[in-house]
Amino acid sequence: MLAPDKNRVDYGEQLIAPKGYELTNAIATTYSLDLNTLLTVPIAICFGHTLEGAVEHMRIALLDALATLGDKLTVFYQQGNIKLPDKYNSLFGLLENSLVPVVPNAGNDNSAFSSFHPKLWLLRFKSTDSDANIKYRLIVLSRNLTFDRSWDLSAVINGESRGKRKPTNKPLIAFFDQLYESASDENFSDVIDSDELLRVLWQKPNNIQNIEFLSTIFDGGKRQCPINIPHSNLAMLAVSPFIRGGSKVDALDWLKDFTENEKRYLFCRKEELDMAGEEALLGWNCYAFNEHLVNAEENEEMEQSQFFEHDLSLHAKLLVVDENDYISSWHIGSANMTQAVIGDEHRSTRNSEFMLRLSGDRSAIGVDALIQLWVNEDNTGLFIPHEFSKLEDDQDEKKGRALRLLEYKLINTHWLLEVDSCNDAYQLSLTTSNSIEVPDGFDIQVSILSVNQLRPLAEQVIWDKFKLSQISALLRLDILQAGEVVKQLVTQGELSYNCDVDRSKAITNELLDNASQFMSYISMLLQINPSKEDLMCSISNQSSVGSG
Repeated sequence: MLAPDKNRVDYGEQLIAPKGYELTNAIATTYSLDLNTLLTVPIAICFGHTLEGAVEHMRIALLDALATLGDKLTVFYQQGNIKLPDKYNSLFGLLENSLVPVVPNAGNDNSAFSSFHPKLWLLRFKSTDSDANIKYRLIVLSRNLTFDRSWDLSAVINGESRGKRKPTNKPLIAFFDQLYESASDENFSDVIDSDELLRVLWQKPNNIQNIEFLSTIFDGGKRQCPINIPHSNLAMLAVSPFIRGGSKVDALDWLKDFTENEKRYLFCRKEELDMAGEEALLGWNCYAFNEHLVNAEENEEMEQSQFFEHDLSLHAKLLVVDENDYISSWHIGSANMTQAVIGDEHRSTRNSEFMLRLSGDRSAIGVDALIQLWVNEDNTGLFIPHEFSKLEDDQDEKKGRALRLLEYKLINTHWLLEVDSCNDAYQLSLTTSNSIEVPDGFDIQVSILSVNQLRPLAEQVIWDKFKLSQISALLRLDILQAGEVVKQLVTQGELSYNCDVDRSKAITNELLDNASQFMSYISMLLQINPSKEDLMCSISNQSSVGSG
């Protein structure tokens, strides 16, 4: 099921509606977000094409797709974690209403060191036949909504709403209920009928007998653990790019108690294993991601684009346990094997996470089956036995802590952008809900994302001479230390208009400012089911169109 040369999932294809159905709702969660990647989602959903592609040449087609998608798309992401784009695209302005920033909340004073980390899609499809059942698709990922090419894992399950209520769906509904309650102006029940979702019968993947949903939603003021394994198991295999909390591996120490000696296998990044050290990982058989092999294979095929991230490292998260001679279980999703993520016997998790628990035939999905798939004797497999190298101690932990606290102050601030009309242009005034105390040694600069006009952060920051299409709720924040930029955040503020404007119309008009572009757009609108040839024709007609 996890052979990297065979079992590949096309991300874009999974967003396309089943034949005879159309999308009614798409809800996504992600830790970090690339706006260029998000722009390709409407192409996948509305035109039935994959996510991979150069969005800089798709502006007219994207305009139609965004209009078609309308209010169907909602993306929850960690506030501040939008990737700073190399070039601003005025179409980003049409995405803002779909974005819901989430400030991490650990339920205690550790919130600054917690993360909003779940990575999943919930898709609802309605048939053109009124008698057909509503269909759902759940995509659980280990990757963020970016063009990252790292090795990831995903699980896709399809279901239909029919028959009796299924109690096993309650944790899935509870996750979204709590997410909407904490971050959105809407209730989840206003978007998705909870009773309808409760009745969904999910189709089990091959060799899987049972499906469960686990998340770290609050229960009694503490976050729940996102894993559920028996206390005594025959073997355990953990795949995790990150395993340390500071200099400790508390979560792995805790997991060791759940299985027999010498039957614990850890698959991780080479540098992370070396940072943890051989002594800390006693009791684990350690394997490093074979980056040389994967780089060699992927670089031959990789599309050369400014949007792709070329770090082809490990990003997958998976916990496998052989519970007995016949049954193994998987936990697949967003959770790294760290104390902040899964907790341990003494402390609860701090992060918001989501995991899919699958249990089934040990001979097909068990520990031995995966080791045989990924490791071979000549070290040409996906993972190789790790040989530890001693690394110098990290002396920057104290500096990193101060930076993390400052980041949290910035993302936990309510940013208000007031828009005023000044003759034929617009002025934006930025204020905050509270005074931000910047620690000694740090400075903050801020700019509207659509323009490169950085200003020192103050009680009020003003920009003027904006076009209407340049108005944006997205803010670029540069954190400087000793004059050097050490962190860049993109946060989402609130726009308040003191004048009558239609920003979406202004963006549309800007894209259709000549006859050929306008005719391309009309042609797209007249196509009931645009083909890939229609789409590419539209793209070729836009070759001279620049970014706003």
